[in-house]
Amino acid sequence: MNWTVTTSPAPSREALKPPRLSQLTTNFDTTHAIMINYKALDNVPLLLYILALKTLILCLGFAGVKIYQSKKADQALKKQRDEQKRLAQITQELIDNKKDD
Repeated sequence: MNWTVTTSPAPSREALKPPRLSQLTTNFDTTHAIMINYKALDNVPLLLYILALKTLILCLGFAGVKIYQSKKADQALKKQRDEQKRLAQITQELIDNKKDD
């Protein structure tokens, strides 16, 4: 692709002064306008699709990490509860055996 921007020479000090009300007309002076390469705008829809796809991938990635972390935390909590139940059962068995003696 050829990216070129063409500009005209810098305007004089007189051209930079705001016009008087009597000088205003409906004709616009385009001699000092910057030329825009409109062919470059043909890629804008593709770039927007790429941006949307990237955003979707990032969102799915963060959601996947959150699900993974919550499952890992649930497993740790379940393991801790099982250990507490096992200790409570052992303690109850010791208490029951002591009552029998």
